[in-house]
Amino acid sequence: MNETTSKAQVPSCPYCGGEQYFRSRRSGLKDWLLHHVLFQNPYRCAACDRRFFRASHGHHHVEHQHHHI
Repeated sequence: MNETTSKAQVPSCPYCGGEQYFRSRRSGLKDWLLHHVLFQNPYRCAACDRRFFRASHGHHHVEHQHHHI
């Protein structure tokens, strides 16, 4: 596998392209619906601090870092 192939398979932040992010807490009806109907979970990018949704598997997260708003 070459660098281009492996880089394309790494999920990244849709806003800045950062590859390190962590699960964010679900809150509200939108988060509940996305989780239970579309199987999407909220994540927060460690680089740009923006919140986004994606499938719950295959993410690269920052170890032992919790971000509370």
